[in-house]
Amino acid sequence: MNPELWGLVQSAGVETLLHEAAAGEGVPVRTFPDVAGLLSREEPPGGVVLAIEGAGRYKSYLTILKRLQKNLFGLDVIVLGPAKSSEAIVRERSLGVDTYIAVPAKGSEFSAALAEIVAIRRIKSAAKFIGRSREINEMLETVLRVAPTEVPVLIEGESGSGKELTARAIHLASKRRERLFEAVNCGSLAEGVLESELFGHERGSFTGAVAKRQGLFERANRGTLFLDEVGEMSLNMQVRLLRVIETGEFLRVGGSERVRSDVRIVAATNRSLDAAVERGEFRKDLYYRLRVVQIRIPPLRARPDDIPILVHYFIAQAGSRHGRRIRGIEKEGMDLLMSYPWPGNVRELANIIDNLAIMSRDQTIRAVDVENRLKEKGSAQTFPDLPVHVPKSREEVERELILNSLLSLHNDIKEVLGILRGEKAPGVARWRGLVEVKEVDGAKPRNLEKMERDAIQEARGATVGNRRRAARQLGLSERTLYRRIRKYKLG
Repeated sequence: MNPELWGLVQSAGVETLLHEAAAGEGVPVRTFPDVAGLLSREEPPGGVVLAIEGAGRYKSYLTILKRLQKNLFGLDVIVLGPAKSSEAIVRERSLGVDTYIAVPAKGSEFSAALAEIVAIRRIKSAAKFIGRSREINEMLETVLRVAPTEVPVLIEGESGSGKELTARAIHLASKRRERLFEAVNCGSLAEGVLESELFGHERGSFTGAVAKRQGLFERANRGTLFLDEVGEMSLNMQVRLLRVIETGEFLRVGGSERVRSDVRIVAATNRSLDAAVERGEFRKDLYYRLRVVQIRIPPLRARPDDIPILVHYFIAQAGSRHGRRIRGIEKEGMDLLMSYPWPGNVRELANIIDNLAIMSRDQTIRAVDVENRLKEKGSAQTFPDLPVHVPKSREEVERELILNSLLSLHNDIKEVLGILRGEKAPGVARWRGLVEVKEVDGAKPRNLEKMERDAIQEARGATVGNRRRAARQLGLSERTLYRRIRKYKLG
């Protein structure tokens, strides 16, 4: 990223003000007397200062701004101009003006505006956060305000939108930045595994615990702990987490000695915790503890100005990673990417650019290749995990799933009884869901509860402890699966 600040000014006084403020922030400055000189540069600057008296032959600086944004997308913009009403300034912010300062401008006011832009650019660079849209800058302004405090933060955003990058930005702008940043995905681990991961365990506390192990709360002491997909945490784990937040103390798994830890909690979720609280799936007291400050990350489709920046960044990354020289992408191809809704957000864009960079026959990614790739991604089969709208309530859907599971189990019982009575031929092996019914000569049928218990264990093993995927494979809701796990004491 080019660190320079560009100024379109004609007044010597404004130019002096710009240089003095930039020097205080350690930012290099380049000034231009007209738009043509400014647009002659290839690499976009870190920001632009527009003084209205520098409009030259243009009647309105907004004309200049539109031209700059067309050629140098996603600029951080400070405008110096005559006094305007707050309503007019709000309207101009919607057109891409980050800060509007009435002239004659005070040096302190201009320095403060410049310092904010520089701080946002620095945190982007440190956290590798790519984007210059107004939506992202406003979100990062909130990050900069909350980061120096010690309060917990709840980040909400769709999958792939950059929740962990935002959490890292909070850590890097905080007083704890010299200490560790630890992260864990609460939805990808079974309850027992997550408990050990967070709190550690003592030697011999369970099979395989051959040595004492520190958990993330110990390792992140005086640092930051990021709990991704915290809404997937079981109620039992929620109780333990709440106690640690309130007391700063916890017990290792299998331990009796209390351990103290001072961590800053940053949590994230891709679903509404308000709704989860209403359904009784998430504790209200823990929700309010985590949500002292709430940050929402805009999805990629809500900030299309960032798409070209991200595309060029991912092209450079892919070229370096795969040893290919990709110069860019055809304009029509970029237009296609700009108009695509991106249900998978930035992660999906990175995946597509990586694929296009590898498969491209030329040094420029062609529009036809982009079109073909997006058509493939557009099929429903490509996004099996995306939510599907059904005209039924959650309770109705859950009852239907349970009923289907019971009917399936009933049919299995009939099959087994038929074999025992000699009504069906033995020697057939078939699957229904993940419950295997083996009909072998002389073998006794398995106890039905054992069959269900084994099926749950097999599903959890096949999905590496991911409860959501295991429930989907078994045809159950997560809540039903959780009750079965407790019933059979599967941890």
